[in-house]
Amino acid sequence: MNAHLPEPIARFDDAQRRAFALLGDVVRRLEPGMSERDVFELAETRLQPNGFETWYHPPEVGIGRSGGWWPASARRTLTPGDLVTLDVGPAVGDAYGDAGVTVCFGGNEPPQALAAARACLQACCGYSSRWKTIGEIYIFAKAWAVNRRMALVNRRAIGHRLVPREGWVRTGWPRSAHLATLLGRNRMHRLNPVRMDGLFAIRPEISVDGQTASFEEVVYVHEDTHVVLGRDSMDEIGTI
Repeated sequence: MNAHLPEPIARFDDAQRRAFALLGDVVRRLEPGMSERDVFELAETRLQPNGFETWYHPPEVGIGRSGGWWPASARRTLTPGDLVTLDVGPAVGDAYGDAGVTVCFGGNEPPQALAAARACLQACCGYSSRWKTIGEIYIFAKAWAVNRRMALVNRRAIGHRLVPREGWVRTGWPRSAHLATLLGRNRMHRLNPVRMDGLFAIRPEISVDGQTASFEEVVYVHEDTHVVLGRDSMDEIGTI
């Protein structure tokens, strides 16, 4: 754990570590023939065993497509070689995690999109600092993809601020914290002029040869502190 982090950031760090454990728990239980709905329900069953109480946002599942807001389908099912995107937002007490991963289910040769999405996210996390505006991170991700003849799927934003349990967010917690991410000032879009300060979930979706992958990490930026929550080194970004 990043022991030097102040409260409540340390609690978010712990929640993020366990969110990755939850993702790993779900991935290890994937089986051929499972539908997106089956994977969604599997994630629901693994919430409490991994030390959480509820969802900051419900699990997002995509088989052969990027993760998103649509309902999990009962018709899209797992076959070997499929890319599966999972995004979970488990919560406990005053903190929550926000972690995402794309895995190649039963495939021998992971497609280029996986390595590209991981590398883009590592670059975005490394580029983040108190000297950058929130919008600059989106512009950086876009340039990273274009310069490599790849596509950044995110048209509006590649992430958002994580909001602590303060002010109006206390009402309806923790879902209220997720609703707060819909506000423009909390979105990581190209026109956000605010300098980075606080917690930010970053999730660039990269498309290569028609296949899309994404990973999600949370960075904490404040003055001279710049860490990726739930990680002991930048090399762990995009792994479970």
